[in-house]
Amino acid sequence: MNEQGGRPLFSVIIPTRNRASLLPVALQSVLDQRFGAFETIVVDDGSSEEHALRYRALLKSVPNKVRQLTLVRTERGHGPSYVLNFGSAHALGEYLCFLDDDDQWTDPEHLARVARVIAASPYQVDLVLANQKAFRGGVPIERTVWIEDLQDRLKNAPDATGAYTVTAAELLLCQAHCHLNTTIVLRDFYMQIGGLDEGIRYEGDRDFFLRAIDRARLIRFLPNTVSRHNIPDPAAGTSESTAESALSKRLSQLRVLDKAVLFTTRPELRSYAMRHRLYTLEHIATEALRAGRADCAAYYGREARMAKLALGWSGILRQLGLRRYFDSVPARDTRERADAQRPGGHQQRGDC
Repeated sequence: MNEQGGRPLFSVIIPTRNRASLLPVALQSVLDQRFGAFETIVVDDGSSEEHALRYRALLKSVPNKVRQLTLVRTERGHGPSYVLNFGSAHALGEYLCFLDDDDQWTDPEHLARVARVIAASPYQVDLVLANQKAFRGGVPIERTVWIEDLQDRLKNAPDATGAYTVTAAELLLCQAHCHLNTTIVLRDFYMQIGGLDEGIRYEGDRDFFLRAIDRARLIRFLPNTVSRHNIPDPAAGTSESTAESALSKRLSQLRVLDKAVLFTTRPELRSYAMRHRLYTLEHIATEALRAGRADCAAYYGREARMAKLALGWSGILRQLGLRRYFDSVPARDTRERADAQRPGGHQQRGDC
């Protein structure tokens, strides 16, 4: 909480469910931050009584520093998107931060650095993005996993705080999206774009990232590595990413990309979503064939071929469609004016 007793600048939200043994590391990495004006909210997604008791015991050891919110218990939990939205609705901070309960922040200066970026900006910052390092079984992953390649693509120089101003187009050139562990978002902006989509249990963070960079007015990027992400063990089945089947995950990806195609405002985002939708359809066809579903594989294979054809002709079709529309406008306007001038003609256009 803010040491001066006012509104905290940051609210750090940690979702958790039946993983009381993992939470202490994540929680301590937040409490180790050397910036004082933040609050921490742990949202328990209806854990079993055994884990609930352990959570309560842990949080009693950090009085007045951490708030716990507990959701009603359900068989599969409410899902990460619902949990983060719930925590965000109860947050007091001007900016929202997120951390998975099996990960940790590795830089105690993370929040202080972001606070300096926000304070130095003459305009309101909607998003602040940073880097993290991925590990599998305790071994670091050396390839690019998130937006580690972004800095090498930037042509502009950082400001005095070390932050870059970046665009959606630049972010879409990265290998992947920014993970929520290293995403800090203005709370009002988060609410404005609807937070996370609670209907998506897998890759809700990617859906949020695409919608956020589509609508954000100012995005700042810090190239610092501030978090450790532990890739879940597929055999464990204790996280959302390991609990879903391969085909279920692909269907979630398809929904994310279909939303981006239909609802994003930036043409570069729609192009990105169309291209990645094609790859997802191809993956679904391959995995359906591997599962012995030849009819489904053939169906999604045809969908992929049609998507590829549509991508190749999309520019021409757009031009033809616009030309046909505009060619028809003068004649339609002439008819409407003539109708309005005739006795009994329409004086005003209706809503139809």
